[in-house]
Amino acid sequence: MSIPKFLYHYYEMDQGPFRNITENSFEKAVEIQENISVGFNSNRPPNYIALRFALEKRLKKGFLAKGGEPSRDDPFYFTLGACDWVKSLYENPGVVKIPLDRFDHEHISFTYPDSMVSFQFHDEPKLATYRKACNGQVYLLNELEELVKGYGLPSENKWNSKEALKYDRYIEVQIWDDTIIKEFQNKVA
Repeated sequence: MSIPKFLYHYYEMDQGPFRNITENSFEKAVEIQENISVGFNSNRPPNYIALRFALEKRLKKGFLAKGGEPSRDDPFYFTLGACDWVKSLYENPGVVKIPLDRFDHEHISFTYPDSMVSFQFHDEPKLATYRKACNGQVYLLNELEELVKGYGLPSENKWNSKEALKYDRYIEVQIWDDTIIKEFQNKVA
């Protein structure tokens, strides 16, 4: 099975790409979240910001433990390959497409599927129906081929065919450096 050659960053056009709520202080992030009134992000649970900050600490810790070298505390989020479903999360979606091979291995990690979902499946006994051994794990670029070989690439056909796969919408990519991001941010109109 071939690995997609591009990473996709989806975002709300009015806000612009490469924005992460956890770049802010906890208090500011809560304020921002409370003022989102439309789209998927307006329906987050009251404890979402606390969960997001805690998850990013776990992601970074897992990445560091495997030899990653983040130059940021919070990552930029992408999907491995295109995922039209993610566009539905935004009122006016935009997308930035960047070749996977542009990123250094020490600045990139992966979760299967979305990191919030993956760690919830790992942590919550009531979600055992959806749990896989890859959940709650951080993977490096040199582990990606084996990950895809073991679990396949998520697809609409797969998530619509089996209850246990319904949340496996994409492989999430975390970029822990902004060098390439800055280059592509300047190309976004």
